[in-house]
Amino acid sequence: MAGRRTSRTLMAREKARARTAELRAREQQLEDLATHWFEAEAEITEIDVAARRKMETYAARVRTESGKETQRLRATMAAVATRMLELDRVRSVAGRLGVPESELRSIQQVSTTPAAGREEATVTS
Repeated sequence: MAGRRTSRTLMAREKARARTAELRAREQQLEDLATHWFEAEAEITEIDVAARRKMETYAARVRTESGKETQRLRATMAAVATRMLELDRVRSVAGRLGVPESELRSIQQVSTTPAAGREEATVTS
């Protein structure tokens, strides 16, 4: 009987080792797959951060360009309003343009006050 026990014990140990090896292989495979998951996740984060930086840089450049263009157009508007105010009263021009009289008075004040370095917009009648 002792021989049978030893052989049963050996077979049981062999079976346990095989099962343990299967479980270790499965765990290793799961760990490898999880590693790929986290690597991809980290790469996505890096791509998102880089994209946000590019968008912020581009947006800043667009804001600068639009600011310059807007400033140029505001100067043109001021020159047009000044020319109109030379031809008619503030109330009439304000009504025609649909702007508050106070806005035209501000433009009128700036145009009559000599300002160093002020850009004059060319207006054709």
